[in-house]
Order: sequence, then structure tokens, then C-alpha cells
Amino acid sequence: MKRTLIIDGDTLIYSSSAQQQRNHCKAINIKSGDEKVWPSKTDFNKWLAGQEEWEKADFVFDVVPELTGHISFACKSIREKIDKIFNRSYCDDFLFIQQGSGNFRNFYESEYVTYKGQRGAKPLLFEECFEFTKKKYKDRCLVTSGVETDDVVCTMGWESFNTAVESGKKSLSPYVIAYIDKDIPANSPGFMLNYGKDDPIFWNTKLSQTKQFMAQLLRGDSADFIPGLSVLTEESKKKYGINRDGIGPVAVEKILGGCTTEKELAENTIECYMSAWPDDWKARLNDMGFFLYLLRHENDKWDVDRYFKELGVNL
Repeated sequence: MKRTLIIDGDTLIYSSSAQQQRNHCKAINIKSGDEKVWPSKTDFNKWLAGQEEWEKADFVFDVVPELTGHISFACKSIREKIDKIFNRSYCDDFLFIQQGSGNFRNFYESEYVTYKGQRGAKPLLFEECFEFTKKKYKDRCLVTSGVETDDVVCTMGWESFNTAVESGKKSLSPYVIAYIDKDIPANSPGFMLNYGKDDPIFWNTKLSQTKQFMAQLLRGDSADFIPGLSVLTEESKKKYGINRDGIGPVAVEKILGGCTTEKELAENTIECYMSAWPDDWKARLNDMGFFLYLLRHENDKWDVDRYFKELGVNL
């Protein structure tokens, strides 16, 4: 059976274009309005350490990019990265998926989440690299519309996983998902290849996928400004033997590590939300889920009640 590698490509475009520039630090004095561009934030901090008049809180900062490379270098980097990933996959072909226009999440107004707020500008050569991959790979390149790249990747991941389940054979899965973003294995089971590591292809079980998604509901995603649970009550910390404040990977493992079913994973997560936010726990859980959940089929959408009911829990 032929198998296709599905490549979550946005990071490849971003990193290859970013390699061709140097980002300088512009420091602006809030009181005087004076500004200066430093080679880096480190250089500014060294200067500030020798000052008695000013503190870091007296400044705001901006990034001033400088193009140091050429588009040809960026395109060469993309080609080499794709070839390397594809050669590791033992697949027969690949499909490179990249972000197009629109994202339905941007239209959702949340009291608890400022989705992707304060993200910096894209690299100077990003758009040229974006156009390069479309022209270079043609039918092997898919540009999303109205959804994120991750949504399309996960939709295909679920299609592949369901094929394996229905046939009773993992070998009949038509796709391997190549990713670097942790959101992918937290939202899709099936054959996976983390191209940010040297690890081989692995089978992401449904239980493992659900555990990772619950971990995201607890911890949030700082890269997308999704706070997650934010706090643990003393009651929760005592129950799970957590000694420190904050919800890091150790705390999450203590909350979820002993679970052997998806229902238990869901129950422990919900319990922590109810303890921390007794008045609006469900609204918070709903909003975190909306931004963390990736689509599983073409007409899918997030529904907090339906999602947890499928795991055996009625909210």
C-alpha cells in the first residue's frame, strides 16, 4: 500500500526565511521619547546594567529586522528540509500544507483568551518563501483557507487513524503526519513523525492523544496566549501531591499520569477547573478548548459538551 507524508509546513517556511535576517532591538524611552537601535536585546541589557538613572520599566521595545541573506538561500533551505523529512519517512509521496488566508478562531470573542496577541511580524522573506513553495511543489502543496494548517493536518490524521481502526490494521493507514508543533499529537492519533527530533515514526494512540490535549487544557499555550487553567487550588495540590505553585509538566503528570482511560483524564481535568474557578469553570474550559481543539473532519467544530460526552463525562 502506498503511503503519503503530510507535512505541517508553516514552521519550515518561517524558520528558513528567518535565517536570512538579523533582528535588532529598538529601545524607546517612555518619558523622553528618545530611541536607539541596539544590535541585540543583550547589548541593551549590558548598557542598562551600567546605568543608575534608568530601569528596564522605563523603556518599550520594538524589533528592527535587517536582511542579511538572500531569497535563494531561504528556498534552498526549504528544499533541503523537505527532502530530509521525506527521506526519513519511508513514504511514497508527500503533501506540503501551508497557511493561507483566514482563520475562524480570529472571530471568536473570549473573556479569557487573547488569541495569538502580540505576536511579532513575520520574517522579511516569508511571503517570497510562501510563493516559492506553491510554485515549486504545485500539486504536492495545499494552501489552507479559513482554517489553520494544523486543522487540515489533523483532519487527515484522523482520516488515516479511522481507516486503521475500521480495517483493524495500522498498515492500512494512508498517511504519516510530519509535525513539529505539539498541537498536532495533542489533537490527532495515528502515525506521526516529529521532524524536530531524530526519533523514528511512532503510533500515537487515542489515549496518548487525549492525555496531551488534557495537558494543554491545564497548561494552556503561551505561544498563542492561551492561559489554560492558570492556577491550582490548595485542595488540588494536596490531592495530587503537588508542592509548587504553577502548572508545569511535573504538576500535569501528577494530575494525569495515573489515568488509564480517557474518561479519567477528562474527570481529573474538569475537577481541577471546578476547584479553581467554581463560578465560571465551564465557560473557561469551553474557551480554552475552542482555541486548543483542532478540527477532526470537514464539518467539525468545537462543542465542549459533545467533546466530553464522547469521553464519557456529562458536564
